[in-house]
Amino acid sequence: MKSVSYAGLTFSTADVIADTLLQLAAALGQNERAETVDIPVVDDDGRPTSVQLVIGPASQFISRPIESSYADPQDDALLDGMRRRIRSLDMPRAAAVSHSEFDRFDIDSPG
Repeated sequence: MKSVSYAGLTFSTADVIADTLLQLAAALGQNERAETVDIPVVDDDGRPTSVQLVIGPASQFISRPIESSYADPQDDALLDGMRRRIRSLDMPRAAAVSHSEFDRFDIDSPG
């Protein structure tokens, strides 16, 4: 289990969820995007609940391992969705090239 702090809130969640959340925040930040995400957490009494976060370029998370006797929250669909989103943000994108930028390449010249 990991304790995650963000925007003055501290919550506990499964290691894999915390790690994937931070990876998603980094990918969103690199792409200057923001999104909301619902994360399953365990409250101080061990009850399952959730937190809704807005994450993006200004997100600053702190995560650390903690000892807990409570069961880790599980959400495979959430993890799959976050991982797909990370991959899509990491994919190269086509970009338009202006005519002046293209002119610097001489396709008729040998190497």
